[in-house]
Amino acid sequence: MKTYWLALWGGAARGIAHIWVLEYLEENDIKITEVSGTSMGALIGAAYALWKSPADMQQILANMSLLKLIDLNMKSWIVSGKKVENFLKVLFWDARIEDTKIPLYILGTHLESWKKKVFTSGSIVEAVRASISLPSVFTPAEIEDKKYLDGGLNENLPVSVLSSQNIIAVSVVREDFSKNIPTHKKIFGFEFRSSFFKYNYRILKRTIGIMMKNNEDFHIELCRSRGKNIILIAPDVSDYEYFDFMKYEEISKLGYEEIRKVF
Repeated sequence: MKTYWLALWGGAARGIAHIWVLEYLEENDIKITEVSGTSMGALIGAAYALWKSPADMQQILANMSLLKLIDLNMKSWIVSGKKVENFLKVLFWDARIEDTKIPLYILGTHLESWKKKVFTSGSIVEAVRASISLPSVFTPAEIEDKKYLDGGLNENLPVSVLSSQNIIAVSVVREDFSKNIPTHKKIFGFEFRSSFFKYNYRILKRTIGIMMKNNEDFHIELCRSRGKNIILIAPDVSDYEYFDFMKYEEISKLGYEEIRKVF
């Protein structure tokens, strides 16, 4: 049996591609002996470390209503996260990181120091809530009087926290950034100019994507310089938005197709 360590990136809805990566690993008797995760990767990695199967995760997504998880703080107009915490409690109950069947590392960012925080013990619910706390979307998570934000601010693809030489790293941010950003769209054969807001959204999305890719490249090359074997799985999910949770079946299958090509 082949053994690897597994690093899962975030990517909101795009991170659903991780699920069928796990399906492929199970089908081909590839054993994972450590898991690290950031943001959506933290959620899926934690579920897997507790022996929730890929099929279980698909069922959870099928029954999940994104709108029911949104609770805006009317003062700040960002998600307070209480409903998300309740959802996480349904998934993980009071499970702790040190109780998982597979060693688990969840990444967050300490708000005051802006340094990386690697959760290796404590409540899974609290650690995942911290890791998914994207700035300007979620209020910061509070754990023992300290506030935390999304782990992707420091390390999108958490390869550096794994000790093994052989690491499967799954990224959902890579796409062809050299393509021109479209300024027009066709509807029934007629061409219309994109709205100001839609065009600028595309620019912002690409800017963030490039920054995250550079962040990943830095940590991958750092690990490779230390003799680690990084097997990068990067499904092309560029056709999907970060909020396309309802397209979970399409997105998850892209992960399966990509890891099958690589292996």
